[in-house]
Amino acid sequence: MKTYKNLMFLSVFILCYCLKSSAEENDDFYKLLGVPRDATTKEIRKAFKNLAVKLHPDKNQDDEEADQKFIKIARAYETLKDPDTRKHYDVHGDAGSSDKKQQYHSYTYYRDQFGIYDDDPLIVTLSRADYEVNILDDSQAWFVNFYSPNCHHCHELAPTWRKLASDLEGVVRIAAVNCEDDWSLCYQLSIESYPTLLYYEKQAHLHEGQRYRGPRTFDRLKDYVLSQLTVDVKDITTESWSDGDSHKQWLLFLCSEDGFDCPEHETRLKMAAILDGLMSVGLVTSPQLCDQVSESHKINPVVLWQPDDKVHKIAGSDSKEILESVLNILPNPPSLDEQQFQEIRANLRNGNEKPWLLCFYLGTATDLNLQLKRLPGLIPSINIGLIHCGKNSPLCSSLHISRYPSWAVLKVGGAFELHHGRDVLHEVSAFARDSAKSTNLHALSPADIANIMNEDSAWFVDWYAPWCPPCRKLMPELRRASQHFDPEQIQFGTVDCTLHRQLCSQHGIGSYPTTILYNGTRTQRFHGVPNEDGIVEFVNDMLTPSVISLDESSFGLLMRKPEDELWVVDFFAPWCGPCQRLGPEWRKLAKQVAEFSEVKVAQVDCVANSEICSAQNVRSYPTIRLYPLGSRGLNTVAMYNGNRDVVSMKRWVLSLLPSPVISMNAEMFRDQILAKQSVLPWLVEFYAPWCGHCTHFEPEFMKVANRLEGYIRSVKVDCEAERVFCATLYINSYPSLFLYLSPTERHEISTQSAKEIVSRVKQIVNDRHSKHDEL
Repeated sequence: MKTYKNLMFLSVFILCYCLKSSAEENDDFYKLLGVPRDATTKEIRKAFKNLAVKLHPDKNQDDEEADQKFIKIARAYETLKDPDTRKHYDVHGDAGSSDKKQQYHSYTYYRDQFGIYDDDPLIVTLSRADYEVNILDDSQAWFVNFYSPNCHHCHELAPTWRKLASDLEGVVRIAAVNCEDDWSLCYQLSIESYPTLLYYEKQAHLHEGQRYRGPRTFDRLKDYVLSQLTVDVKDITTESWSDGDSHKQWLLFLCSEDGFDCPEHETRLKMAAILDGLMSVGLVTSPQLCDQVSESHKINPVVLWQPDDKVHKIAGSDSKEILESVLNILPNPPSLDEQQFQEIRANLRNGNEKPWLLCFYLGTATDLNLQLKRLPGLIPSINIGLIHCGKNSPLCSSLHISRYPSWAVLKVGGAFELHHGRDVLHEVSAFARDSAKSTNLHALSPADIANIMNEDSAWFVDWYAPWCPPCRKLMPELRRASQHFDPEQIQFGTVDCTLHRQLCSQHGIGSYPTTILYNGTRTQRFHGVPNEDGIVEFVNDMLTPSVISLDESSFGLLMRKPEDELWVVDFFAPWCGPCQRLGPEWRKLAKQVAEFSEVKVAQVDCVANSEICSAQNVRSYPTIRLYPLGSRGLNTVAMYNGNRDVVSMKRWVLSLLPSPVISMNAEMFRDQILAKQSVLPWLVEFYAPWCGHCTHFEPEFMKVANRLEGYIRSVKVDCEAERVFCATLYINSYPSLFLYLSPTERHEISTQSAKEIVSRVKQIVNDRHSKHDEL
């Protein structure tokens, strides 16, 4: 009977679990829209539009559940289209239904007005999340159409805008922004009417778009774009050809006076823009030089000239035909299969091969041709290869290739890294260069993470989502930071939380990107500046800590503190926001007071060591306590309630140390410095209590006084209290630093760096001694 009850309970549990899992799967926003978890905003919008047209209640009036079905997909779209709400959903799931009834538009709106340009492959639909990162383009100019779906003139412009995108393909990037969806971006750019057209030159910044104010006809728009291009078609003469032009690769237009079939100026200008960075474009009008380059120039006026004197006749008269003919002549990267991939990886593990940039694609590689032909010139030290995922699906699946084209680097050592940025030339080439150097950065799987947790080696791990803009911004910084360390010191890894969602949940990843340093049983989250320098500083601090971490086994060091030591201790909780912001400042404090051997900077994790904090009556975080010189153990304590920046905290700590700096008033200064010759020089700081720079300089001056004690004497004068006296000494700014060698000889020292001040003082004093010796 007992066994029967157990079986019944187990059956009910399994049934409930299956029903729960099924419900969760049906309500998964990504599955509702039929997109992968790393889908782009455009893919999400396009998927929603297809479903909206298909499932709209106006079109499914016989379906009683049509309204609820549509509300579900509309809510999924509203959540996933915005990076902030999408991040919250990925981490915490659906927050539940809103009390406010979900609103949606009519069927005709979704069919005719929603996402006017979403189905156009040549028009890039930009959003608030990716607008600026796209516009900052080193390789191409951008022409952007800001529109509203309800705007009649916007719909009138749409066919012209599509035609313009087709005609100028490869010349400039044609884009669109839906101001109904991204009203905050349009407001930021002062878009007040629709359509508004902005033209951005190469490397332009967010607010440097030029407004087009002319007629919105195809010819006038095209002429405007061509007039803005900064490329040139070089006029080649017989002299320039002899002087060195013949030693370069050229697309040449051989247009002698009797060459009637020569492509027009517009075509030549387009080709110069399209081939910019791949080869130069030139115009030859000399009949003799035309004959010298190609005897058949009257029949075939366009040729590809290569430095080894090879001349290739180029078919076609418009820019697209010419481009196709040129690309067909240039060599293609090799196509690789799974066996070749594994052989290359084995060679890289042994250090016997150059790194590889791999392009994973489906269908034909025609659309990639221009990028693939340009890349060898940009990354000459990296091999380039193609992998067709239709023919090598097991390999692509094992490498988690989910979109096409995808770019990845196989590094020396065998590490594999996917590119999550844009599919544009300069980003792909920059990724390849950075990634190939970053042999210490690895893409990690759940098995890798399990091994890291069981090892004593140090790892810095970035938990990210490919669609997350801050994650994409951090990735190149992480690559460069990894190059500062040997794998024996620390290794770097990344975990894609869209592929390994359960793993990220198990490790408490609550936002993207989350970066954590694992070192055996110790973990430390990174809360510093998310750039190369910030990461390097953090990792160095963790590997060679200047802050003493106290726990139950080491707290006795503080309890047995001798009288000749000063301890300052941060009692913190890892989850506490102010504690996280204090962390980098606390580590800076420890490094900056390291030369004071009597000062010990420590911290106590009150989550891991709750009994210690409870015994010390710590009730809020962070709590900063100082145990001063002259006291033993915990008998005397000072509480800190000031600003938690390194300058303020350092000033407080150093104020409790004995100082060789003498405070002087005007009378003392006259008697001891200006009235008689002293054995030792005087180093004097003139300051004012209200002066911010003086506050920053005070700890540095104390360092100088300690380092030069016995070599010079250090003094400070309050010029707020001694205003008239300071004026007689011509002190016009604070802090001012002077070295007095005698009552009549003084030298101003302009730097505020302790190291530079010490060096300058020694130089001045030594020079004076040398002169005396000579006399």
